[in-house]
Amino acid sequence: MEILPIYTLPVKSAFLIFIMFSVMGWCSEVLYVGIFSEHKFVNRGFLHGPLCPIYGCGGIAILCLPVEILNSWIPLFFSSMVLCTIVEYFVSWLLEKLFHTLWWDYSDHKFNLNGRICLLNSVLFGIMGILTVHFVQPFIITFLDWLGDFWISLSSSIIAVFLIADILVTVKRLVDFNMTMEKIKTVGEMAKEYFKNEEWFHGETLSDVIASVREYASTEKAKINQNILERIEGLQARQSNVESFIKRFPTLKSRQYKDGIAMMKQRLKELSKRK
Repeated sequence: MEILPIYTLPVKSAFLIFIMFSVMGWCSEVLYVGIFSEHKFVNRGFLHGPLCPIYGCGGIAILCLPVEILNSWIPLFFSSMVLCTIVEYFVSWLLEKLFHTLWWDYSDHKFNLNGRICLLNSVLFGIMGILTVHFVQPFIITFLDWLGDFWISLSSSIIAVFLIADILVTVKRLVDFNMTMEKIKTVGEMAKEYFKNEEWFHGETLSDVIASVREYASTEKAKINQNILERIEGLQARQSNVESFIKRFPTLKSRQYKDGIAMMKQRLKELSKRK
């Protein structure tokens, strides 16, 4: 069966293919990173639903290749490597620019570029490209032909509504994540500046700063700056959103929020030990 570029298909069929690739990407992430690495289920990806759109984008990019490459093996392998690596690098760069955070980090992998991409993943992208085009895509096309125009139109419309809603909620959570990290940074800097000359104060790390203020406040609350104390206590209610993202992206790093991320990771480790 000859594989045709995706732009030869109706838009709604192409959208369903994007969704299918995103779901398969999510499943591979859950299995590889969550179960095999973390030894537990972790809902990988930003969205609430079982989707990793970056895989959908990579799959669509591959299926936009000329028909001669799509029906080859070696050219398809290298084209998939290059295209998906570019997509991964661009998404990593864009997310860091928007939220000042490196959501995945391959710095400990050989032949990586700025921690955003690495040779191992690129090779896997090439292999996945071959498997997707030569083995998965024919089944998807057969399935869509069986599904028919009516059900393709209906299902794509319903999924699109849920996807848009999920994206809007996720964007709000990402904005909240960024605001929380900025508040943590600001509170830490305020506490260091205000209490740095106090004998009881310990400010080597952000965790030390907050723990030191809370410890002193437990016995001498009347003597402490109430504005800073209220800000520190107010962070507690906003931590669950940050913790959720850190669980999903255990290699998450941030140059701007380095201390805050380190503090949250330490908190998660302590909670895990208690359990």
